[in-house]
Amino acid sequence: MKRFYIIFSFLLLFAVAAFAQTWTTDNFQVTLKNNIVYVAADGVPITEIDAIKFNFIRPISMTATENNADALVIEAVYPPEVYHNTTDKKGIASIKITKVKNGLRFYSNPKWANQVTIQMRDQNEHYFGLLEKLYPDNKKKTDLRGAVVPFDVESQGNRYYENYASATSAFFISSRGYGSFFDTFRRGQYKLAVNGVTEIYHETGTLDWYLFYGPEGEKIHEGYYSVIGKPKYVPLWACGPVVWRDENKGGKDEILQDMKKMTDMKIPLTCWMVDRPYSNGAHEWSKMDFNSKFAHPEKWIKTINEKYGLQLLTWVAPMTFADRDFPGLLPNYKGYMDLTNPAAVAEFEKRLRDNQYAFNVRGHKLDRADENFPSTAIWKDGTREFSSRNKYVYLYTKVIDQFLQNAFGKDQFTFARAAMHRSQPYLSALWGGDSRSTWDGLRCQVINALRSGYMGFPVWGSDVGGYLNSANQGHIPKALYARWLEFGAWSGLFEIKIDNAGGNGKDRPPWVYDEELQQIFRESCQTRMDLLPYIYSNVNTASKNGVAMQPLFYAFPGDDATRDIVDEYMFGHAFLVAPFVAPANRRQVYLPKGTWFDYYNLKPVPGGRTIQVDMPLDRIPVFVRANSIYVTGSVLAGNSKNWQKLDKKIIIHAFPGQVGENTSFDFVDSFDNDHEKLIQLSRATDQLVMQSDPLALGGQVIVRVDAKPTKVVLNDRKASFKYDKTNGTVRLKFPANEKLRLVIQ
Repeated sequence: MKRFYIIFSFLLLFAVAAFAQTWTTDNFQVTLKNNIVYVAADGVPITEIDAIKFNFIRPISMTATENNADALVIEAVYPPEVYHNTTDKKGIASIKITKVKNGLRFYSNPKWANQVTIQMRDQNEHYFGLLEKLYPDNKKKTDLRGAVVPFDVESQGNRYYENYASATSAFFISSRGYGSFFDTFRRGQYKLAVNGVTEIYHETGTLDWYLFYGPEGEKIHEGYYSVIGKPKYVPLWACGPVVWRDENKGGKDEILQDMKKMTDMKIPLTCWMVDRPYSNGAHEWSKMDFNSKFAHPEKWIKTINEKYGLQLLTWVAPMTFADRDFPGLLPNYKGYMDLTNPAAVAEFEKRLRDNQYAFNVRGHKLDRADENFPSTAIWKDGTREFSSRNKYVYLYTKVIDQFLQNAFGKDQFTFARAAMHRSQPYLSALWGGDSRSTWDGLRCQVINALRSGYMGFPVWGSDVGGYLNSANQGHIPKALYARWLEFGAWSGLFEIKIDNAGGNGKDRPPWVYDEELQQIFRESCQTRMDLLPYIYSNVNTASKNGVAMQPLFYAFPGDDATRDIVDEYMFGHAFLVAPFVAPANRRQVYLPKGTWFDYYNLKPVPGGRTIQVDMPLDRIPVFVRANSIYVTGSVLAGNSKNWQKLDKKIIIHAFPGQVGENTSFDFVDSFDNDHEKLIQLSRATDQLVMQSDPLALGGQVIVRVDAKPTKVVLNDRKASFKYDKTNGTVRLKFPANEKLRLVIQ
């Protein structure tokens, strides 16, 4: 019988080799030839799948058994040794390929399999994603070509430069314009261009793999988000400056004093965060209430909300430490909760609801899911060690989001240092772990931001000023602080830490520095406030417009010069940001092809080259892309209500491209139930045209032009305008709640 099986298999292999079979759907072409699956998009080859192995065994034949408009089904036959651990002796896997948004899904679930390996031929590719930390070997780059990467969220502590930078994902982007996502929490390993082969391996018998084609990063992520879900909503107040201390040893009084000093200095803020310790119980946390230093939360939180116009966040952890008075704990000295145990989840929610949400705590910093985890513990739902650590990080974000949804609907915010794919619909933002308060720490945080962007985490931020600082005991050098503040203002999440780790040593609030640093602190926060409409719109349209901090190669995949740049990024579609990551006031900046405008004076700068940029201590290089739109304005007061009246308005900034080019901006109107309003800009030979849906706030339009216009028409009526010859702009007012059509000739 075995002899017959072998003869039959060789005959089948010969028959398949004799011809190729191609399946076409939309812009994808999948060809099966000689047991190799060739995938192309828009007629461009993107990958060659040399083998889909189950239990580490290569198939001896692959035959297309269905080829129709809906799917290509491939029957893969494996030799007898593939099913050594099962009574199912067929050794056949049916692999179904179907179309998804911007991509393809490969699915198979043979009962006899428990390991999957996808082996692809190296096409001289470069790979980006998979994990945030500077793996391997603390290398300051985003490219993982040649690396062997374990898929496991297990934190490495300070083995890596950035302590607990723990975002992890079974997703990467290739320089050939595709994204790869293996939908599992099971552990695995990725070999990327090692000995001419790229391998994706997971400890599961289920093949559930997606290929998304861009080639731009935002198109790849658009397909990815259609599978895992749209990223979580971010409220307007969470887009502004957030301030916190690692320890508020002075309790609520210290918090209110800090707020008063910030307000007296006219530093605008929108949110405050209280870190541990602030509770009773083990590790000053397990009761999840406010201890005597923070007594009467109904009073001081009300003061924060009403007097200062800020929202409050708190630190949380999915563990009770030494306190065992809690249902559904896993067997571990840290007291991790079993987040699949309904009793544990119910008690977790009850404590937060009664002790925090009742007093208007609007969200949390999610900590500690990546430390000392009992990976071999058996969960209520039967989850085992193959996936427990990775799945736990995901569940943590999901259950906390549900608690907050139950209390506040969507008007709440969470950020975490540990995250896993599929967390995006439940987690508002990432922060980059416990960074070092050094220039190298700042540099590495920029790289962490780009790595996280490639993975598809749309909102990222760092502890501005750094977290770990033994050398200076909290008081960091002025220039480093200034540059980190400026970088933070142009990050997805802007959170500022004003003390040292553990609250030890000398603090670093702005009032212990000189007037120059105080002014930079103030201006960075004000820049952030001005950018709120732009940031809010970007982070809440990430499912189609991409991550907030976009690596240059993500935004310009056709420009190989951008591939290895790790100290610049696009902030949305309009801005190129080049932070200072060394103690200097001069740096080189690469500008991709096209025209760019200096953000500060609007002078045009031709791209496709590297330029030298000099900046004083109070600025970092920022350039505006031609053929782009961004929106600024006064839309949220925060604590500035104490020194000025909010004049609600927006400013639309339009930078036309070349003749025949057009662009648009998806404006999320926070004053009209968050409806998306399309703002469009086009350029013809003799005129510029900007159009918009009705906007809830009126304001101004500022358009960059080559020369003073002869005529400006707004909504079919001749409009008065101001022309600034120095920066080449036309400025005019526009009304609220009225469709806009602006024509400049």
